[in-house]
Amino acid sequence: MEQKIRKEIESIKERIEWKKMDLDKAVKDFRESAAVYDAYHIENFIPKKIEEITEYRVEIKRLAEQKQLLEYMLQQG
Repeated sequence: MEQKIRKEIESIKERIEWKKMDLDKAVKDFRESAAVYDAYHIENFIPKKIEEITEYRVEIKRLAEQKQLLEYMLQQG
């Protein structure tokens, strides 16, 4: 069981890293877009970019909480 938990922790760590890379890309895209968009594009496209960034942050937090729980289980086991 301990080995299975450790394997899942490693999997979660990898997913967190992938999501962080996605988040960094989304933030970079947001910055570049906001710098060149006119009012129409800001109004219509920036909110979606903010939503995407928020979704990545929520997913990273959720994964970090899962990892923390599994690490706690290992300590208690």
